[in-house]
Amino acid sequence: MTSAWVLPGASAQRRDALILDWSQALLKKLRITVHVHGALPVRSQFPIMLTSNHISWVDIFVIHCVSPMRFVSKSEVRHWPIFGWLAFKTGTLFLERASRQQTAAIGGAMEEAFMNGDSLGLFPESTTSEGLTVLPFKSSMLQAAVSRQALILPVALRYRLHDGSANPHIPFIGDMTFAQSLIRVLQSQPSRVDVALGEALMPGAMNRRELARHLESITLSLLKRSLP
Repeated sequence: MTSAWVLPGASAQRRDALILDWSQALLKKLRITVHVHGALPVRSQFPIMLTSNHISWVDIFVIHCVSPMRFVSKSEVRHWPIFGWLAFKTGTLFLERASRQQTAAIGGAMEEAFMNGDSLGLFPESTTSEGLTVLPFKSSMLQAAVSRQALILPVALRYRLHDGSANPHIPFIGDMTFAQSLIRVLQSQPSRVDVALGEALMPGAMNRRELARHLESITLSLLKRSLP
């Protein structure tokens, strides 16, 4: 928790180091090991927008272990105990999904983040799934990347037990509360998460809807590659 108090006044480099340390410590407590497949863009290509399929609140800390960044998240997360507070301290942009006006405002904040050199993490499905397939990608939050021609890194996540089967304790789905999800994760056997990194790409001439379809296809392909 000391890290969260320090974060707001820390340099970007110090902030990223603190987020990495905290995320690694949390995943160690949860007995989840991270296995990365592929390579990150070189530092000179940052900032980036990282897009991923979405399975659980755990996803954020997994991605922080690969490359610390700010996230765009639903507004409910802000009210979660401890984790919501930490998300706020690490610069998360909270989105009220039912408000078109706020969606536009978040888009402006995302563009400002890119201009300030901050990378952003985004879950374009806008909801969670069991992680065995990819839900349709929503395009609204991709406009900032199109407008700024930001480099985009597609990623697929897959959680599994050590026998190779999908970990049923990780998905945060349906009417499950955060407390119920946390208990399920804590009750899980030791497990792993495979993080498949795709090839970084630029939006180019694609509009946001074309980009959403393209990223969805890439993410599904990455996920299938990680299946046994």
